[in-house]
Amino acid sequence: MNNKFNLLNLDINQLEKIAVDIKLKPFQAKQIYKWLHEKMIRQIDEITNISKESRTLLSEIAYIPYIELKKREISKIDRTEKFLFELNDKNTIETVLLRHKDRNTICVSTQAGCPVKCAFCATGQGTFHRNLDLSEILNQVYIVNRRLSKENTNITNIVFMGMGEPLLNIDTLIESINTFSSEDGINISKRKITISTCGIIPGIERLLENHLPVELAISLHAADDFKRNGIIPINKTYPIDDLLFSLKNYQRLTKRRISFEYILIDDFNLFPEDVNNLRTILKDYDHVLNLIPYNEVEGVPFKRPPENKINNFFNSLKRYGINVTLRREKGSDISGACGQLKEKNRSES
Repeated sequence: MNNKFNLLNLDINQLEKIAVDIKLKPFQAKQIYKWLHEKMIRQIDEITNISKESRTLLSEIAYIPYIELKKREISKIDRTEKFLFELNDKNTIETVLLRHKDRNTICVSTQAGCPVKCAFCATGQGTFHRNLDLSEILNQVYIVNRRLSKENTNITNIVFMGMGEPLLNIDTLIESINTFSSEDGINISKRKITISTCGIIPGIERLLENHLPVELAISLHAADDFKRNGIIPINKTYPIDDLLFSLKNYQRLTKRRISFEYILIDDFNLFPEDVNNLRTILKDYDHVLNLIPYNEVEGVPFKRPPENKINNFFNSLKRYGINVTLRREKGSDISGACGQLKEKNRSES
């Protein structure tokens, strides 16, 4: 299908050109768009409001791409679902469905592998292959949403917290956000979309330029440059002070609360000086600090702290008035950390 148009990668203007080519009216491009992104169809023959002849002509020049579900695991604890998808080039990515009482959140990958190479991360231990294209990002959501529709429910929130650094695939990320939030698609509010980033400053600036008031979740994980350089190498390019300046501008213009993610690693980032550094960092922001006990990865030397250390750190932050939450991981019984399901599948192959 290399010589055919990938319909999920086309915007409405490109669809109009194709519609005219197969003797349709320009307005019918919008109808096709809605079939693709609102009804989330898999086959061109499902577009029943254009003629059979037009569907045949469209099939000759275009196709609807798909990614193959290779593995699916469901947590017995909280019904979290993890999906391992295989792309056309045989690379694999992970997607996670998080079920809550009042919402269904999908955690989406933006890259096959990750170039950032955070020292604690399962994905970072593997090879970076490439950015995902638009259809590969959309299909993660559409495939899971189709499954949910059989339960008479749907995805309500999207978090770009899967494999990869979203802001290093910024053009496609922006396209996907605009598609997901389109009134002619699944129409998820931009305010229900969160981007997790280790702090790619040019990407944050691009979000502002494109007027995308999404929520940012900053993978902080250490509160001084020396420690952060050791676990997040890209901090040497975008150090904490520069990142904080960019975030202050983002919050000023979007009025959005900034989330800071902080993985708790034993004997590394739970000392009194870390509490003091976090106080200094967070005092100027409308913020929430999410503490995440480390989910241990085979072959990585970091350890999860014991419960007493976790609670002491949490309470120390609370005493200083920091808006802090202690997040317990979902799906802990099904290869919890991103990248672990992929590695588990590889070892079983």
